[in-house]
Amino acid sequence: MDGVTATLNYLRPGSRRNRLYVAPGGHLTTTEYAPTTVTIGNGRPYVADFGLDRSGFTLLRHRSAVADLGDQAQLDTAYTAEVLDLVKQAMGADEVVPIGWVIRRANRPLDGAQPPASDVHVDMHPGRAHGRMSAASPRGEPYRRAVMTSLWRAFSPPPQDWPLALLDYRSVDDAEGEPNLLLFVDRLPDPDNVPDIEDPDSMPAGSIFAHQPGHRWWFFPDLSADEALLFKLHDSDHSVAWRAPHTAFEAPYAAQANPRESVEFRTIAFFY
Repeated sequence: MDGVTATLNYLRPGSRRNRLYVAPGGHLTTTEYAPTTVTIGNGRPYVADFGLDRSGFTLLRHRSAVADLGDQAQLDTAYTAEVLDLVKQAMGADEVVPIGWVIRRANRPLDGAQPPASDVHVDMHPGRAHGRMSAASPRGEPYRRAVMTSLWRAFSPPPQDWPLALLDYRSVDDAEGEPNLLLFVDRLPDPDNVPDIEDPDSMPAGSIFAHQPGHRWWFFPDLSADEALLFKLHDSDHSVAWRAPHTAFEAPYAAQANPRESVEFRTIAFFY
């Protein structure tokens, strides 16, 4: 497979009320998007060209000992230990701390999971990153470097109907990205009556991106549960690739594919 053509949800220029509300089993966005058709290359033949400090992402071979990656109890225990060890080895970090996991399912019922995140985004906005990392530092002392990552693994059989696309850091300007406020709620608000927020700068936020013609997209078709994508959400060292925008997309072959089930596990790696 050379690659695919697909539609991605980029930020519409002029969108101002950019928020993502997350409730158990679903989410609501007030952000305005501009669906854009792009080419997404097959990254498998070029896997050696990618790297966390070059493209912002890497493909790892790793067989989990966890029998059921959709089981919350196993994610909280055995899988957490696996991920912390894997990220520590992959990055050569001094310490790695967990900051949460999310199960996503493309089919219903979601059973408490979230649907695929189908907009071009990074989970952490750079303006919020330092405070988040400092608060999570396990030693309570200044760190030399901190890297927030997501370890993404599909556990449904390949091919998946909503794979993950990754934007090569080398094709993204550092100034790109707008804040997208992140609000965790018990119930999703009425989309026609969303309340005002008095101090948006104090809210957690990710970054969302408008389309640029130079963006280079990649995906890894037919991912198995014995593979995992590790990609950066924020790196305090901006002399290297420090983030990897990404999105789920509906594959052109979705009707013949399996409904995607995946788990993403976010961590912060510290270097002292």
